[in-house]
Amino acid sequence: MDFDALEEEARAKLAAPSFAFCATGADDEITAAENVAAWRRLRLRPRVLRDISNVDLSVSLLGTRAAMPIMVAPMGRHRLFHKEGECATARGAAAAGAPYVLATSANVPLEDVAAERGDTAQWFQLYMWPNRREIEALIDRVAAAQFRALVLTVDNQVYGSSPRQMRAPFVPSPDIRNVNMPGAPMARTAYDPEFKGKVNFPTTWRELEWLIKRAPMDVIVKGVLRGDDAVRCVELGAKAVIVSNHGGRHLDTTVTTADACAEVVDAIASKAEVYVDGGIRRGTDIVKALALGARAVLIGRPVLWGLATSGADGVQAVLVHLRDELIRTMQLCGVARLAEITRDLVAR
Repeated sequence: MDFDALEEEARAKLAAPSFAFCATGADDEITAAENVAAWRRLRLRPRVLRDISNVDLSVSLLGTRAAMPIMVAPMGRHRLFHKEGECATARGAAAAGAPYVLATSANVPLEDVAAERGDTAQWFQLYMWPNRREIEALIDRVAAAQFRALVLTVDNQVYGSSPRQMRAPFVPSPDIRNVNMPGAPMARTAYDPEFKGKVNFPTTWRELEWLIKRAPMDVIVKGVLRGDDAVRCVELGAKAVIVSNHGGRHLDTTVTTADACAEVVDAIASKAEVYVDGGIRRGTDIVKALALGARAVLIGRPVLWGLATSGADGVQAVLVHLRDELIRTMQLCGVARLAEITRDLVAR
């Protein structure tokens, strides 16, 4: 699979505002581009003369066995890319054996997504807002639908600005709604002009502490780029953190996730799990992330390209392609199990 060609196929198929929403980064899109480049700057130091005839990709994520260390990142508004929305994404992820993180801003009921789960774990990404009764009601729905964990996103207290989206403005449609949110509001993008300069409900350590106590499942914090923040998340009870800069979509010129990963791992790896997203496009990128200490990676934009072009089959094809590249890279690096992917396999 050629991801460059797949992206162009998605561009040709989608309405301009939908593609812009998928592709854009904030401001000058420096971080969005550097996320990809940072993984490519790392170099592999392969071992030789190892038995790599049987490769095992299985991994434990929060105590649940997964077929591979590749997950689908939380991304909202999938009906902008395919008529079946998140149901198609979940079905494709399950077919590939990849855990799926469903976004709060999904366009289909979370129970319908859960029905597509099969034997593959699903997590639920959560944004906080002021009315705790509404949040509690949503958490209880998530628990009843047997999602394995809550993923609290903390890195977009203020929405970013996207010149690319402003050149192809998105007009909300009554047919596409964030149906799991109170009142099922029309799906608007984070770059809506009415959001400019508006502070979202400020999620603080206090809200994280409350959520960990209230949630009947594990809580993960997404959007961590610093070791000291990761330590405090874990001290409050978070079971994992996701090293992420939101794909460069809100704050431009942040440190890349490839550059932040090792610091976060070194700070908390003995106490909690670490995952990473942002710019991962190759099996070689995945091996580098695992070598830095991440337990798994999350894939964003390429999944949407697959969804836009071929629905569930396209999502599955993207994930299977990355799985196959991961296997080949491991073999060429002389490792047959994930535990053998250690930091000495990478050099800067």
